[in-house]
Amino acid sequence: MHSQSKVFRNDVLLAEKLVKDIDPNALMLKLANPARDQSADWPQATPENFALVMSKMAEVARPRDRVLLLISTHSNPGLLNINAGGKHLPPLTPQILSNALAPLNDVPTLVVLSACYSGALIEPLKAPNRVLLTATDARRTTFNCQYKGDHTPFAEALFGQAGAENRSVTDWMGEAQKSIAAQERRRKVPASQPRIFVGDEAKAWANQPLKNWLQAPKAP
Repeated sequence: MHSQSKVFRNDVLLAEKLVKDIDPNALMLKLANPARDQSADWPQATPENFALVMSKMAEVARPRDRVLLLISTHSNPGLLNINAGGKHLPPLTPQILSNALAPLNDVPTLVVLSACYSGALIEPLKAPNRVLLTATDARRTTFNCQYKGDHTPFAEALFGQAGAENRSVTDWMGEAQKSIAAQERRRKVPASQPRIFVGDEAKAWANQPLKNWLQAPKAP
């Protein structure tokens, strides 16, 4: 959602690769505000387009479906920033996100937030059939908001993780947390402390291998 770095659009491509490797028929809805020299072939990640995509997803999603939402951007405490073409747009607030996700409450939904201070969004986004994975706790940045590679460290630790498809959602996150902690020690940056929330109704599917969960059960 932020055009000041290439890592955010790259995160989406990395997530897409993992999901497509597991389920080539998965439906992908992608928005991005590309950085300079990046392709601009997707619709922009504006607040209006985000709201439209979420409403359309809620219209077509069935309880047997699975939803994975990734948001990768810069942020301030409690706000996910949006920047398109170098211009700041209204951010995504906890209330906007909560309202957008509410129609999906009956659908198993995994929300990944790769942004500083993203742990602050766990409380307002909690739901029984939802898992939340955040790059930090409520008060911390991730790698001092300096990204040296092609992706944000959190997204890479998740979606670039070897063997991710065979791990449960909780183990997948656990491996990412260990990888992030090791990188932080090596680079001597403050701990970001990635967080996970698992709703009561999500505990069963959060303990399935990712490849099983992402492939929705066939209709009877």
